[in-house]
Amino acid sequence: MDAMEHRDAGEVLRQIDSTLSEIERTLDQMLALAELSASDLNLDRAALQKTLERLGQKIDRLADGLPSP
Repeated sequence: MDAMEHRDAGEVLRQIDSTLSEIERTLDQMLALAELSASDLNLDRAALQKTLERLGQKIDRLADGLPSP
């Protein structure tokens, strides 16, 4: 592997790491919303569900943007 390929591979790995970190943050948000929904608080669960769906779509977009092997 020459220096250019090595640098390109490093950039791909940084992109993957960044995307996976964003997915992890989004999953953490989804978990917090699910825990909130399961609480005894009087909440608009339909709105929470829409937010969960939006966050799921965000994860799909992020995953679709990952480079192919």
